Amino acid sequence: MRTVTESRTRLAIVALLIVAIATSACEGLVSSSPSPTASFVPSGTIDWQSCPVTDPVTGGNTELLCATITVPRDYLTPDGPTIELAVALLPAADQANKVGPLLLNFGGPGSSGINILAESGRGVVPAEIGNRFDLVSWDPRGVNRSAPVECLSDSEMDDWAVTPGIPDRPTATDWTAALNDAQWFADKCKAGTGEMLAYIGTTASARDMESIRVGLGVPKLDYLGFSYGTALGAVYATLFPASTGNLILDGAVDMAPTDESEYGEQGVSIQGALNRLFAWCDADTACPFGAGKSRAAFDTLMNSLDDKPIELEDGRKLNSGMAWTGVVMTLYNRDYWDYAVQGLAGASEGDGYLLSLLADAYLDRAEDGTYKSNIMEAFPAISCIDSPTTPSIARYKAIYEKFVSKAPDFAAGQASGGLLCGVWPYKSADPLPTVVNGAGAAPILVVGTTGDPATPYAWSERMADLLESGHLLTFVGEGHTGVGGKSACIDDAAINFLVSGTLPPEGTRCND
Repeated sequence: MRTVTESRTRLAIVALLIVAIATSACEGLVSSSPSPTASFVPSGTIDWQSCPVTDPVTGGNTELLCATITVPRDYLTPDGPTIELAVALLPAADQANKVGPLLLNFGGPGSSGINILAESGRGVVPAEIGNRFDLVSWDPRGVNRSAPVECLSDSEMDDWAVTPGIPDRPTATDWTAALNDAQWFADKCKAGTGEMLAYIGTTASARDMESIRVGLGVPKLDYLGFSYGTALGAVYATLFPASTGNLILDGAVDMAPTDESEYGEQGVSIQGALNRLFAWCDADTACPFGAGKSRAAFDTLMNSLDDKPIELEDGRKLNSGMAWTGVVMTLYNRDYWDYAVQGLAGASEGDGYLLSLLADAYLDRAEDGTYKSNIMEAFPAISCIDSPTTPSIARYKAIYEKFVSKAPDFAAGQASGGLLCGVWPYKSADPLPTVVNGAGAAPILVVGTTGDPATPYAWSERMADLLESGHLLTFVGEGHTGVGGKSACIDDAAINFLVSGTLPPEGTRCND
């Protein structure tokens, strides 16, 4: 669900990644036609083995188990070509009191669930959940180990991620350049991936979740989905209500978006988080950046980085694009705000290391210059397959003009992001259901955070209303998503729901 400089197009893609861990508005998750009924019936069990020692991420985790399952490329033509999905399992720490498996998705779209589970282990969930559940995740189709989208080489990604796109006050020429840039990227993805681009949408991935459930040998699927993972959970509950167990959807996306919610509202949320970061810094005399005028100091720094980027030890240069990406990364977790001001203070003194480190973490770039996952390619590919639109500059310019006063740093990048889906070369072979409401599913717990920069709180309110069995739990706080160490109140509610199916009282708001 992905993500921003001076609201530049590429960084708008960077800042709008809606991954729960650090981590678009392109999530228009409603199709104009219903999805046909798939005739494929999953069968068989998952053959868990030790993860390959040759895998640079999973090979070092001796507890993790890995497997692949074979699924149709297109569930609507199940006798056609197949693809292999990579899955992983981290056994419950307390096997004697294990509840069962819990499927996890960490967002994106395009996040590698296997990488996150391998690197973070049980720390990705509250401790009692890691104790009581086998944690299962996967690389969804189009992602990393599962028929991955391929668009750019590592060096091309380095250049593309930091090259300025549309400025925050765009001219007609800037809008045309943004459209040309979108066409260039779409053409690269078409050349690198081909027709597989038509088969990576959310509906197909939700059907994959049912294949995983059958492979796990459980009658009901318990699931915790963060950010874009809420879309997967909502679509799963709509397609397979009888198979839906205890579902938590944390940091919900808008499942019935308008132009404004799809290409404008997220920018307002990110802007709000950035403004609160500066206000927090200004209110603390110990803040190392800005001397009480952090926003003005920030603008001065960004302008200087455009004129004279900072040389990095690896030969790259910290320009405003990379610096913006590093700052936006810190908005996803309140505990990271210190890193933002420390990085900005360092850059003001000519040291770009911390901001570059934060930007690389956001982009999933390794120290050796390779990328640990393809999230920056899978995100736009999945988003655009789900959200076909038009390449109308007038349409997105009007959205920009509506939101620029509310999100001056992000409105242009957010609005122009729709251009990419307008020139996308493929349409979904398995489009989203016309209505996503989980009719007939068991109760679903929706968690929304009031200060969420990537998935506005209003989206969680809408998700809870849209789902027939939706139940809203509110975290009054900062950061993207609520479950997992930010609030004891939220974590306790999540544990109780997953273990026993007990919902928190209606209207519960957690402040700690």
